[in-house]
Amino acid sequence: MLPLVRRVHTSLLERGDCTPGELADLLDGLRREVQALPFNLPDADTLPREEYRDLRARIARTWPEPGFYDPANGRALGHCDLPAEIGDALDDLTDLDLGTALALADTDGAAALAWLRFSHDIHWGDHVKDVTRHLRWLG
Repeated sequence: MLPLVRRVHTSLLERGDCTPGELADLLDGLRREVQALPFNLPDADTLPREEYRDLRARIARTWPEPGFYDPANGRALGHCDLPAEIGDALDDLTDLDLGTALALADTDGAAALAWLRFSHDIHWGDHVKDVTRHLRWLG
């Protein structure tokens, strides 16, 4: 499981030759794997966290294509498109915060897995579900 987390994290921050569609597949696979983990509460006082603004800027430099999109169908929004809901791909990708899980993995693998499941269930699971449609639409 943690090798998959590292691969997704590396793809988010360094990209390599990963396409938006391949990133969507990685994210979908990560979401499925995390959903299979048992639910345990991590000790929130000891969680290392990357600053949101800095992490978002790093991802934006690596992935310039994703932008605002319609979560219902994954299509990018133009200036005149105003659906009931607007998805922000950079926010969705930043909210994964896989760096926290990887930092925990260096000292406590069980805590890393607990953090992944907990953070998935309370926040990023729905973001990944929405953004994968958009990434697949991009190609």
